[in-house]
Amino acid sequence: MSDAAPLVCLACRARTERGRELYTLSREGDELVCDNEACRRRYPIVDGIPIVAADPAAHLERWGQRLVDGEPETLAEHLSIYLDAHWGDRATPPPDGPAEANVRFGMEAIAARLRARAAAPVERAVELGCGVGRGLAELAGGAREVVGVDAQLAALERARRILDGETLEYARRVVGRHYTTARIAAAAAASSVPPANVSLVCGDAMDPPLVPQSFDRVVAVNVLDAVSCPPQIIAVADGLCAPGGEIILASPYAWQAGIVADEHRFGGADPADHLRRRLSDGDELEARYTIEDEAELPWSLRRDARSAVVYRVHWLRARKSR
Repeated sequence: MSDAAPLVCLACRARTERGRELYTLSREGDELVCDNEACRRRYPIVDGIPIVAADPAAHLERWGQRLVDGEPETLAEHLSIYLDAHWGDRATPPPDGPAEANVRFGMEAIAARLRARAAAPVERAVELGCGVGRGLAELAGGAREVVGVDAQLAALERARRILDGETLEYARRVVGRHYTTARIAAAAAASSVPPANVSLVCGDAMDPPLVPQSFDRVVAVNVLDAVSCPPQIIAVADGLCAPGGEIILASPYAWQAGIVADEHRFGGADPADHLRRRLSDGDELEARYTIEDEAELPWSLRRDARSAVVYRVHWLRARKSR
């Protein structure tokens, strides 16, 4: 992590009479260590990726699974779905199975919107819930520095390899427990990605170890309905966004039991309108926002050669008042 984007100790953040107090983390060997002499909390670095969570050991126990000969199967399936969705246009062979005729890969429409923001370059951007990294690749074309935060270490490890220009082989699900090998080519993956400006952090997107108001572009794509408390993601994005910066939120609002509690599912039958009004009014946020771009975009997830899930995603880009 460069000095321009320091990570902060989650145990030492506080608000006092002097205002917000933060302590940064410094690298010592294979760990990050809090600079506060009264704390000195340590956070491990695994495969070059810092694990910065309230309880790193518990986080790794839940989210640090590795694939060994295709196991655990749920992780193999997850990686198959999202590597196809993010990088299917650069994979050999291309993803098969049912899909909309005008979509080459699941994230195509969203990736194009993120890529278009290069026309308005910024110093620093962050993506909350970055997964296997396609959003980071697109953001890197329009920012001097990009940070990606995700809970799942296995996804970040693959994002790192792709962003570093390596060839990545992965198991693509055919049906049931049967998989075949697909490959994301190094040359294609590296051609549009400046890897030196992308940093990855393994942690909780609802509690990221980042300096408040330090990002000019804050992105959370398909995260609102994948966390237990969607309003907290909105608040986090608002808190990270610098005055005059922009936030990009996209979601199909596909609330699921066991993930999003009923009391946190906002907007009733029209979550998009609720989000629009909340940002415009600055409801429980640091500032009001001006909506600059809004669209309904396709998003599809190939599950195997015979099944896919297609969503309509609400895309919203808004500018924070100064």
